[in-house]
Amino acid sequence: MMYHAIRLSAVLLLTHAAAAQTVELIADGAFQRGLLVKDRAGQRHAITWQTNAAPPVWTTAQHHSKSCFADEAFQTITTNGFSFKDAYQTLVIHPAGEAADLLCGVNGGSEYGGVWRVPGDPWPHLYLEQRISDPRGHLGAHAPSLADLARLDFSVRLKRLYDRKPAGPAYNRHVHTAHYLFFLTVQNLNRQSKGFGDYYWFSIALYDDREPVTTLHAMQDKGTPKKKGTDKFIYDIGVKPFTDQVVADGAWVTVAGDLLPHILAGLREGWRLGYLADSHELADYRFGGCVIGWEVTGLNDCAIAIQGLRATAALKPARGP
Repeated sequence: MMYHAIRLSAVLLLTHAAAAQTVELIADGAFQRGLLVKDRAGQRHAITWQTNAAPPVWTTAQHHSKSCFADEAFQTITTNGFSFKDAYQTLVIHPAGEAADLLCGVNGGSEYGGVWRVPGDPWPHLYLEQRISDPRGHLGAHAPSLADLARLDFSVRLKRLYDRKPAGPAYNRHVHTAHYLFFLTVQNLNRQSKGFGDYYWFSIALYDDREPVTTLHAMQDKGTPKKKGTDKFIYDIGVKPFTDQVVADGAWVTVAGDLLPHILAGLREGWRLGYLADSHELADYRFGGCVIGWEVTGLNDCAIAIQGLRATAALKPARGP
């Protein structure tokens, strides 16, 4: 009996040690804890639906949109979720009749008043975002650096509910689209580093109406006189490294795999192009935050549902003394 007790204890210790080597980068991936929204005066409000839930970590952002999730006339709060729908945007947490955690949509025709956007004009966003590392991140000082990681296992399931795209002579595929994006900011968060605060955008275009299976694109986030940009490097790998399935109406598509090689490739490409020049040390870089949601530059009326959003960092074994 003693032998079995010792063996069981050893198994439990090994199991605990293995579990301790992973860190969930995304808090509340099932969207249980509520949302932080801004009203039209810029004041932040918490919307919750579970009385015992921890404070919300997800913040909504609706840049250049006519919609506002804080408008109570378009809100419905249920026992396990929240819905908002006006003429411009839709956001539903745990939609009834749909096996999804989140449903979000943008009506580009309403947002633009039926007038095709021209180059340089801003476009509506529907984002959910959260901070991961210090400052203000849910992992705080416990957030791992890139040097700590053995892999980063990402997964999400998504289903396009609809994407109604009008045709017309003014349509330009280089200007008009609807795409659903996931971002991580890869950021220098070492306060002793000259490059503290600098970052690049690592992204996955989960859906783009111009590309059945999205692929690698790299660019600078440049602004215009009408829309401010960050001027940071964007490295978008698309879904091609993980699946050949097309995100189309009515079918769930799983996007899952190890992001770490792609994140490191993006960092190296950024360095090659002159970005993040003040530090080439992996230990300086952590994940500042994540963003998921729509950017709609055309007249598309579109909606997507997602389920099971996760990003699990597996840590390298700790070095001995």
